[in-house]
Amino acid sequence: MIAAISGVLMKHAYWVLLAVLFLVFVVLAIPLGMTRSADAFLAPARMLLALIGLALYLLPSMLAVHRDCKATAWIIALNILLGWTVFGWVIAIGWAASGKPRTAPPTLPAPPGAVITGH
Repeated sequence: MIAAISGVLMKHAYWVLLAVLFLVFVVLAIPLGMTRSADAFLAPARMLLALIGLALYLLPSMLAVHRDCKATAWIIALNILLGWTVFGWVIAIGWAASGKPRTAPPTLPAPPGAVITGH
């Protein structure tokens, strides 16, 4: 069920993004008429922009954790310490996207007729 929903969302990602942006605009535009100053209206927008900025800043770390890379700790350290520079962020996201994910060691099948005991 969730896979089907995410498949539809990815297939129509552009339209979903436009719909979300429209809803955000409408939700933020309604209080504009109710507030007496622009600062009171812009406070939620500033908080939203700060959260989006933080998510983009930590994107390489989140990608490394999601992919379960072997060098996840190094990628997170690089992202936090040097991510504020564009160069460090680009290196971190490139490393997270191309890093080797951890894999389970290959298992050999039991030979035919072998007795497998449990723990």
